[in-house]
Amino acid sequence: MLFQQTNQERYLRKIWRRKEEIKGYILSNRTPVTDIQVRETRDFERYSDAVKAHDYRPIKVGDQWGGGVNAWFKISFSIPHSFRGREVVLAIDIEGEGCAFLDGKPYQGIDANHTEILLTPKAKGGEKFDFVIDAISKHWMNFRDQSPKTLRRAELATRNADVKDYFFNLDILYHLADAIPEDSPRRARIIYILNKSVDAFDYTNTDDESLRQSSIRANAILKPLLDCRANASATNVAVHGHSHIDVAWLWPYAETKRKCSRTFSTVLRLMEQYPEYIFTQSQAQLYKFTQENYPELYSEIKERIKEGRWEVTGSMWVEADCNLCSGESLVRQILLAKNYFLDEFGVDTDVLWLPDVFGYAAALPQILKKAGIHYFSTIKINWSQVNRFPYTTFYWKGIDGTRVLAHFPPTTDYNAFPDPRKLMDQVKYFAEKDRSDWSLLSYGWGDGGGGPEPAHLEYLRRSKDLEGLPRCRQMKVSDFFHTIDGSADFPEWSGELYLELHRGTYTTQGRNKRYNRKAELLYRDAEILSSIASSFGHTYPYDELHREWERILCNQFHDVIPGSSVRSVYEETDKMYPEILGVGEKVVETAIAKIAGQVGSNSQLRDEKHFRSSSREEKDVIVLNTLPWERLDLVSITCSGEGDYAVLDPYGNEAVIQKQGDRIAFMARVPSMGYATYRLVSSKPLKAKSELKVSRNRLENRFFRISLDAKGVIKSIIEKSTGREVVPQGMRANLLQLFEDKPNDFDAWDIDMFYDDKWEDIVDLREIEVVEEGPLFGSIRVTREFSNSSIKQTMRIYSDIPRIDFETWVDWHEDHKCLKAAFPVDVNVNTARYEIQFGNVVRPTHTNTSWDLARFEVCAHRWADISEQGFGVSLMNDCKYGHHTKGNVMRLTLLRSPKAVSYTHLRAHE
Repeated sequence: MLFQQTNQERYLRKIWRRKEEIKGYILSNRTPVTDIQVRETRDFERYSDAVKAHDYRPIKVGDQWGGGVNAWFKISFSIPHSFRGREVVLAIDIEGEGCAFLDGKPYQGIDANHTEILLTPKAKGGEKFDFVIDAISKHWMNFRDQSPKTLRRAELATRNADVKDYFFNLDILYHLADAIPEDSPRRARIIYILNKSVDAFDYTNTDDESLRQSSIRANAILKPLLDCRANASATNVAVHGHSHIDVAWLWPYAETKRKCSRTFSTVLRLMEQYPEYIFTQSQAQLYKFTQENYPELYSEIKERIKEGRWEVTGSMWVEADCNLCSGESLVRQILLAKNYFLDEFGVDTDVLWLPDVFGYAAALPQILKKAGIHYFSTIKINWSQVNRFPYTTFYWKGIDGTRVLAHFPPTTDYNAFPDPRKLMDQVKYFAEKDRSDWSLLSYGWGDGGGGPEPAHLEYLRRSKDLEGLPRCRQMKVSDFFHTIDGSADFPEWSGELYLELHRGTYTTQGRNKRYNRKAELLYRDAEILSSIASSFGHTYPYDELHREWERILCNQFHDVIPGSSVRSVYEETDKMYPEILGVGEKVVETAIAKIAGQVGSNSQLRDEKHFRSSSREEKDVIVLNTLPWERLDLVSITCSGEGDYAVLDPYGNEAVIQKQGDRIAFMARVPSMGYATYRLVSSKPLKAKSELKVSRNRLENRFFRISLDAKGVIKSIIEKSTGREVVPQGMRANLLQLFEDKPNDFDAWDIDMFYDDKWEDIVDLREIEVVEEGPLFGSIRVTREFSNSSIKQTMRIYSDIPRIDFETWVDWHEDHKCLKAAFPVDVNVNTARYEIQFGNVVRPTHTNTSWDLARFEVCAHRWADISEQGFGVSLMNDCKYGHHTKGNVMRLTLLRSPKAVSYTHLRAHE
């Protein structure tokens, strides 16, 4: 047996070498293209501008171009008359990525996987072509690469159809034999026949007719192998072409627009050559990029959609992060996308297609079902570090009991190359093959775009019904789900789909996350207030809000908001967000002015913690509450002029105020989704007594008594209504901790489970001082220095609000460090509760199982809570998401300092 296996391996090696030699005969009559010019540009240019430029220079094969820049190539040639009646291709390799334009329209993409452009299936001879190529010398795998690239190849050739057919028959059978177990009779038979076939090929006579006859003769030997049908028990694989295009990742948005031209034009050309080809593309934003920048290409896409071969799927504006986005944002992702698809293509999508997102909140099934989306697919969960997700096809149940049918393609690959080994793995890892005959496989180059190449489609043509493989069927994703829906008693998974990987994405690029949170809240207010104002004759600003919501949603792409994109992306969002917020503020101010005019005031209004207020001396102050519950909170207004002022509440009673410079603060109580009218009058303010006391080592109000140690760290919090100590004996709260943060692989993505092996408490005190003291609120400020950074933190308490605020400003100059704030709580619990979209989830605080151990850093929105019967503590935040509650210690992750995206490791992992 050992001799036989060794012998087989030797013959496989021989077959591989002969096969690759035969591959070289697919193209013949190679004729160099010499009329080539290039023009290099630093910035992206439109086609119409580029073709008018005059600074092109000649370039020939072997010459270098680029060096981290864009370029435009002009290539002109005529098909030789000797090629008459033949299939003719342009073989071109620019060592970069490009889109070839023909007659001013995107014709086909060019990259490492797409190096041939079919010019005509049957040449007349003499046809003239003028291609213009929009190229970039960087590769998406290393977008920072500034090295020059080489024009490696540019030639016309004829394609020998019979040689091509023979090569792919050889190729798939070779890979099938290589994937079959060594003791399989089928494997031995394939190797034996393949060897006979390659020996029958004539390698000496390489004129076109000899190659054709040789291929036909050798191919006939393979026919019995190819005629062997799949086993009766073989499962079915629904295959669909796909190209995952990251809307921004290792490149900025501008480059993504160009990737659309390359990928989508390539898909259209392949559809002309392979009538069975079904292609799936998600993300409304990519379609809109194409619509705005390449209208002719967009029109071609619409025709293929109408034909039914191009599937619009995804159901979101972009493939958005599903941990960090608010519930309202997830609803808008779906609302805007589905409306766009309906308006543009007449398609109502029913699948949420998110192959590459870093975990899925338990609120998602309810959102999907209410939007008419019944199906969900991803592959990412099976990238988890510790536990393999147990199901392939299952019902996913959310926090309200809603269920959607989910399918995770078994090979955990959305860029699959559908060779025999991949197809066999598809069956091997299909968990529900005991009850279902169908699984799903996406094939084609992705992440940086590109889509399927001809080899993918050639393999699948031969895998429709071949012994040893599952039956492959070109099928839309939606049709696949309709096929399996109700076909079996699939298992159920309840709760969130937590990815045991990429936990650092809850924290990386904190400024970008803060911008997103502020925009989400602002545009919620803008719409509510504009709706109220419209009842008073205000014109609802639909166009402005819709336009800016599109930009908010675009920035929620699953590499942008998680912080795993390159620097240039955040330089762009740093410009976008102030514009977005500026438009939102203007909409709010306009709406409030209209509302205030109806209730007695038309002066300038200010925002303070979801209250919107307006003031004029000795006039009404209108305080609005856009939250769905009654609110008691602090309102701060600016008073101009000299003299004293008092504030009267809606019942005419004088309110307690606290004055600081030209600002007056007072407590306002406002009904849910309503307003209350206070009055500012010229008068001596009320002198009020207060239980609020502030010193350098103690803060106290009627709710809490807080004691600080000599370093300014909280050592005790007494909750007065119960008399209970919040902080466990010997521990400290609001303890800032600096952890070493050096993940093994994915710098920007990951916090690894060993992060808390090494840390230091930040307790060195530079200064502590009382900065606010009055009847309504008081605060102290603590300044600390550590490593290369410094912290200023204000700790504030209120007379009438049972909340302790910590305003923390960090001058951050760290590398591979993670900053957290720790709050130990004297309660006995095994779980903590966290806010997610439209609800909350409970997660363990122990490590009893491998699933508990892996869920150490988790995502929450505005609060996390640990409580026992009748007592507990909530940790709230205004722009943070990462949490780690271990035992009874709640930690909020504040900042990280990764140095790279680590995309090279990512590709190795895939």
